[in-house]
Amino acid sequence: MSGKRVIAIVLSVILDILALIIGAIVIFASIFGGNLLGALLAFVIVLGLMIAIPLVGVLITKDRPVRINENKTINVEGFEEKHLSIKEIKRVASKYQYGFYLGKTARAIISQANLVEKKINEAKEAVNNRFEPNSITWDRYMGVVNVAADTAITNLDMMARRISVLDEKEYSTLTNPIKHLTHRESLNSGRLEFYKENKEYIDRGIQDNEDMFNRLDTLSIELRKSADNSTKTDAVIEDIEEITSQIKYYN
Repeated sequence: MSGKRVIAIVLSVILDILALIIGAIVIFASIFGGNLLGALLAFVIVLGLMIAIPLVGVLITKDRPVRINENKTINVEGFEEKHLSIKEIKRVASKYQYGFYLGKTARAIISQANLVEKKINEAKEAVNNRFEPNSITWDRYMGVVNVAADTAITNLDMMARRISVLDEKEYSTLTNPIKHLTHRESLNSGRLEFYKENKEYIDRGIQDNEDMFNRLDTLSIELRKSADNSTKTDAVIEDIEEITSQIKYYN
């Protein structure tokens, strides 16, 4: 509960008590003075004040849903370059990492941002150690790894940009059945669908990157084996190319 709401509740209680005390004095004075109509009128006024004061407090402190233009280009604090840096991706995601609704997703983005360079470098080292640099096979494998690197980082970039237009507090409001009753305008405007679609997109991107990292790990392991296992490594390369194409299609 916010400090603003606590203050409103305390003030409402104090005002209710004051209204009750003043009303009681007026009512008893009217009764002893033989003015029953005045006593009845005072009772109605006091009752009305005791109902109205808490309602006014609720209306003043009611949460307002954040308004976001859903049609604007997704951007993060004015960044226009091809990719956000890994540091910037982690900075954007870190703002959401402790949230109930977006926290798990944000932590996964940060984890992948920490891993992507390591995974790519391990795969490149394995390719360099296995094949003669600038040979046909080396060119093919290194080319696929480079495209995988660019695709994984592009995917992280898009995930960071998408999560940056979401708001943990608004998401909580939209998914809370009790708060729904006071935010019908938000529901009717399709805000909940907007949040669900973007979160599903980000979660799918996380899974795609996870699949990519697993294939890169497999490639690194297989290339370090002394036996000739070109059939298996070729199959892994094809898997990586397939995942890369899939991620590019969604982006």
